[in-house]
Amino acid sequence: MKRRIASWENGPSVAEGFYGALLAAALELGSEEMGLPRHGSQDAALLDVRYPLSPDATISAVSHLWRADLHGYEPLLASPPSQPAWSDASLRWLVAPEPAPLSGDHASSARRIGLTDVAVIKSTGDAFARLDDQFGGEHARHAVIQYLSCDVAPLLRGRYNDATGRALFSTVAELTLLAGWMSYDACHHGLAQRYFLQALRFAQDSGKRRLAGSVLSATSHQATFLGQFTQAATLARATRMGISGVATPTLMAQFHAMEARALARTGHRKACEQALVESTRHLERRHEGDEPEWITYFDEAGLAAEAAQRHVPRQGTIPAGAGSTGCPAPGVDRAGDHPRGRGEHSF
Repeated sequence: MKRRIASWENGPSVAEGFYGALLAAALELGSEEMGLPRHGSQDAALLDVRYPLSPDATISAVSHLWRADLHGYEPLLASPPSQPAWSDASLRWLVAPEPAPLSGDHASSARRIGLTDVAVIKSTGDAFARLDDQFGGEHARHAVIQYLSCDVAPLLRGRYNDATGRALFSTVAELTLLAGWMSYDACHHGLAQRYFLQALRFAQDSGKRRLAGSVLSATSHQATFLGQFTQAATLARATRMGISGVATPTLMAQFHAMEARALARTGHRKACEQALVESTRHLERRHEGDEPEWITYFDEAGLAAEAAQRHVPRQGTIPAGAGSTGCPAPGVDRAGDHPRGRGEHSF
């Protein structure tokens, strides 16, 4: 950062994008008064909620998000979630072809990335996930974003073969999903949605359908929390459809439970009961050794907690902007201090 500031002071470059906006706000001057370029177009790109069209687009978009979040870019932190983005992302994921080989050949001078680098990210993510489980997402959220922006982003722009690239994208998907959950905890719901969508694209390009399903399930959970109950039920069904060929019993049980959670709020009691019956049926068929480690948290107790959602009074839809800078209004479904069960991130 010191080198960046020196570069601004000595003239080779100027502060652009959110850096320029932060400087202008701190000095109480307009961008033009400081000789800075107008940053409206960059703001629009940052605040755009769109499912990335390619792996390179994902790397570019999420790197900008991490950096803006790290530096407390208020328009991003205060941004509302987008209802159309949920539908667009789920549809694009459902109909996407098999992922193309990942070749990290961004520059011949770029660092060569290996599986050891991926293992370091995984171990670091495990540590952050334990902190999240123990203390909640706000506790270490800034540290996670700093790690992603400063340590992980350069690796994504490195050189790697297809096998390493898929492992890298899968691990980054998990850590970006965790960042989404932490932002959800901090009630930055527009930002959380953006992280969920980026995580979904990373999972898609890694070829991990189960992981992608876990990400889409998170969007269903968020939509329910924000009062978009019909949307939440649709997302849960899309999740089941998207991983039907590779789903394990526990995954199917959890996805049916997400649908039941949403249906309980819409007043469709019969459909809610049926979803819970299906969840119970799948959970009874599980075999511990065949389940991904990150879904084993969902058991009979977890299902019982979801079943209890039937007795929570129905609520009206929360305005789209609610919860973007603070928590949604009282009375909205949020069990305990944590908006999700322990372990619902993928690590």
